[in-house]
Amino acid sequence: FCIVQLLMAFGLFNVIVAIFIENVLAGAKTNDQVMKRERLRDQSYFASKMTELVAVIMQVCNERSEFADIPDGQRDAVPTSPEELLQAAAGIQITPSILDEVRQREGVAEIFSDLALADEDTLNLFETLDSDGSGTIDMEELFEGIAKLRGDARRSDIVAVNFMLQKVYSELRELR
Repeated sequence: FCIVQLLMAFGLFNVIVAIFIENVLAGAKTNDQVMKRERLRDQSYFASKMTELVAVIMQVCNERSEFADIPDGQRDAVPTSPEELLQAAAGIQITPSILDEVRQREGVAEIFSDLALADEDTLNLFETLDSDGSGTIDMEELFEGIAKLRGDARRSDIVAVNFMLQKVYSELRELR
């Protein structure tokens, strides 16, 4: 009888502990989702991470002498304030080789991770961001593209793509 009681108590406590652990894990998952959602909505965080990325792009371009119109003495100096940095980088045209070199730099993978970009998206980032097919990415394409790539795909993304496809299909039908 004592052994049965002991086994019953042991089994009951195991069930209670399992339920507790399951609730803790569910709460942690919900908390992670809330924090991720808040980080995706935080515009100042996005701006600071994009400023870090632009600084790395500027360094790569400086090392490659992509700025022919900047005197040699000023070429190595990357502006420190975000406004000066973005103003200096406004005319940069990013090529696939520049973006590949930027991706290989230390800390860039962390920036992409902080921006909630999936690893798969960073591998073909240039092809994804070159929306006009010009063979280069300007700063506007970079900022808009990365802003759209952040986070998981949502239903609104899928619906928007579906509407675009319907529009293209109807335009093609009209051309016939």
